Amino acid sequence: MSISPEEIKVVPRGPEPGGAGGAYRAFGETLRGLRTTMGRLFDEPVTIQYPEEKTPVYPRFRGRHKLHRFEDSHLEKCVGCSLCAAACPAECIRVVAAENDPENRVSAGERFAAVYEINLARCIFCGYCEMACPFDAITMGHDFEMADYNRSDLIFTKEMLLAEAIDRTPLRGEGE
Repeated sequence: MSISPEEIKVVPRGPEPGGAGGAYRAFGETLRGLRTTMGRLFDEPVTIQYPEEKTPVYPRFRGRHKLHRFEDSHLEKCVGCSLCAAACPAECIRVVAAENDPENRVSAGERFAAVYEINLARCIFCGYCEMACPFDAITMGHDFEMADYNRSDLIFTKEMLLAEAIDRTPLRGEGE
């Protein structure tokens, strides 16, 4: 199959690189970049003194996990169904369920989470655990200051997840 000269389309191209035209374009682009730099040269720097001044996070930010209780009865919302652990792609949630004692109820269901742990060193903060929970027992808050020196301290237990978040960032004292 041969192509006839009438079927060949000529694509217009720009000037060949190099020469006087290429040097002129390169110089013009350099000046355009310098114009941006010079426009920002005399602006005041934006410095935030971090621990004292904190910028708010976005509304859809996913931070520290929280387990919840019912406000009226103070029973745990988590019934130990392990749907959050099944939905977690990082496999960082461990749930061990136990049967509820009728005299000393822990949750509103037949079972409760005897062990609930989240390894935040492995967590990718995707929010799938929050979406998988049918009882809204686990949510992700806006707390982001969770750094620690030991990996073992990044395993949050059920008691830590039920408690309110603590202020973990030490503020600087005067003269420091």
